[in-house]
Amino acid sequence: MKAISPKFARTTIGSAAWEWIPASFADFLEEAEHVQRHCKQLDHLALYRGHRERKWLLDSTFVRWCKQQVFGIDPWQKIGSDEFRLSKNHQQILLNLFFLKFDFLARPTDELFELEGQHGIDPWFEFMKRIQQYPEEDHPHFKGSFILDWTRNIDVAIYFANGSRTGEGALWIVDVTATGKTLQVIKVAEILKKMDQLGRKDNSLGVPLVFYPKKQLTQKRAKNQDPVYLAQMDLRIDLSEVWGNLKEPDERVFTKLVLPAGTSEECAQYLEDRGLNRDFIFPD
Repeated sequence: MKAISPKFARTTIGSAAWEWIPASFADFLEEAEHVQRHCKQLDHLALYRGHRERKWLLDSTFVRWCKQQVFGIDPWQKIGSDEFRLSKNHQQILLNLFFLKFDFLARPTDELFELEGQHGIDPWFEFMKRIQQYPEEDHPHFKGSFILDWTRNIDVAIYFANGSRTGEGALWIVDVTATGKTLQVIKVAEILKKMDQLGRKDNSLGVPLVFYPKKQLTQKRAKNQDPVYLAQMDLRIDLSEVWGNLKEPDERVFTKLVLPAGTSEECAQYLEDRGLNRDFIFPD
């Protein structure tokens, strides 16, 4: 989408042009509506993701686990120098760990494969969706997958941005239409096979992919949260860096709105007034 400026002059810019810092919670809501309106005018699909920590990157849970358990750094940090971070060696380390988990240690159940034959669902997608929604069911030592939960409901994203925060949170808004034709119609197993093939040749794994299969298992938690899943294909680079490199000089495909510190109670009341509480987000 065409790059837009904040609605209010008092909204400041953070570490990059796409990071906006509203002066108040009321301004935060107005700026969010400002970006929403812009996407609607273009007839583009916007997705939302909330972080309770402003400094968090757009990394998948698996990448965050690797940063902590393999490299011994905080999950919001970038690994070392760009020379190593963007290297083929780094890519091989991450892919080897990824396929150690998703080829040997963790796989969909036989029941999911049976449902694939009966109803045409994607067993690998359903398996990864399940551990995203219910992380307590994940592998005890290798955590997460390569997909990130986004939502079409902005208030759901704001709920997660406000949850258990003590300082500034963040609301990410991405114009999915502007990222290109990334909606997947092939199944996750084929994506994994292509990742393996490209990785063995030290090739780039490409831009984030959108997964929203027409046939999915019904799940009350997922229904309420209205998720759409984006796959972090290049595990070395968070989504904001990939999308930042996609844009033309006068375009931007995403915006990060900082949820101001000291507004937790105000935000919680806003959400409660709209029925967005823990019982709605986690009905089971």
